[in-house]
Amino acid sequence: MNNFWTIVGHTAGSRLKAKSFIISTVVIMAIVIIATNLSSIISAFSGDEENEVQQVAIIDETENAGDVATILATTHEESLYSFSVVEDASLKATLESARDGDYDYVLHLNGSQSELNATLYGGGDDYEAVAAIEQEVQRVKEAVLTSALNLSESDLAAIFEPISFAQEPLEEGGAIETEESQMQASFTVLGVTYVLFFIIVSFGVMIATEVAVEKSSRVMELIVSSVNPVVQMFGKLVGIGLVGIVNMVAIGAALVIGMLVGGNEIGELLSGDFIDMSLLGYAFFLTILGYFLFGGVAATLGALVSRTEDVNSSIQPLTFIAMAGFFIVSFGLSTPDAPFITVASYIPFFTPQLLTMRIGMGVIAGWEIALLFALLIASVVAVNILAARVYKGGVLMYGKVSMKEGIKQALALSKKEK
Repeated sequence: MNNFWTIVGHTAGSRLKAKSFIISTVVIMAIVIIATNLSSIISAFSGDEENEVQQVAIIDETENAGDVATILATTHEESLYSFSVVEDASLKATLESARDGDYDYVLHLNGSQSELNATLYGGGDDYEAVAAIEQEVQRVKEAVLTSALNLSESDLAAIFEPISFAQEPLEEGGAIETEESQMQASFTVLGVTYVLFFIIVSFGVMIATEVAVEKSSRVMELIVSSVNPVVQMFGKLVGIGLVGIVNMVAIGAALVIGMLVGGNEIGELLSGDFIDMSLLGYAFFLTILGYFLFGGVAATLGALVSRTEDVNSSIQPLTFIAMAGFFIVSFGLSTPDAPFITVASYIPFFTPQLLTMRIGMGVIAGWEIALLFALLIASVVAVNILAARVYKGGVLMYGKVSMKEGIKQALALSKKEK
């Protein structure tokens, strides 16, 4: 047991102290902090432009709705948009003035008071400005019509009072998935998918490289003589897993710092209003199981190569599997109850991502969750038992062989070591 913790400490310590790990972690943390405050940063650099009052010229060609143009031009002193009615000028001439920089927008009104038509010229891709001006025109038009119909404020409030609308499940004891809960689930599912993909690609390569480096330097022969290869493999898995936890904690800390800098409430994030904490619990255990499933395979692949240059090519199958799981989740979020999603969730290498998605989207029964967890745990145990046997013989193999032949030779060597 002492040897196990020695390997764990050595593996984790060497990685945590590496300059490449420290620099990459700091860079990722900086990116997370910047990303959480990106809108504030953009606003800070474009603050003067955003606060600048936009000039809107009004061409009024309505039949009997002149009050709309007049009210627009006189009741928006504190608005970001200053409306002014252009008298005795055609639309063409006013548009020409706007092109010369006299106005930012030209608002053309025609039709009648009840059927008002408004056309806004200018703005380019500033959809926020277009929506704001449209809202102002709509509000003023409603106020003019309300006044013309002699409606009181209480009458108007009654007209616009929203109805009380509720939704209940057909089955007794059933649950209704709201749009908000669906968004929470989608956020968690995508997060787990990204984390697993990151773990497989980054830490899978890290595990395989750790083994290949020791083999290429012939240190492995000395280690094997003093430490059981199986203990060595699981020590490396746990050690690099601890490195991954430190990495995730650092990213989480960066997220919290970014939110604090931006003035967001951390309590809202942790209260369950933003993230489904029960789903996050499932996702945590599934991610741990997924790590040991893929990590065992990565350690095996690393034991079958003799040069660090061959690690990336040997780890490619795992990368392709991770990419396949990522794409299945991306397409499956819109149809989580599709038959192919159900079938794929029973494939152990896809179970962590797809089971998280099915739980989050509420399309799976409790017994099926238990069954899939049992199958995944059994798969992790089986894969790691096989991986330990291949690893035991593989670490003593040198030279380039095919994957199939390498596994055969490794198993044969493992039996001899017994």
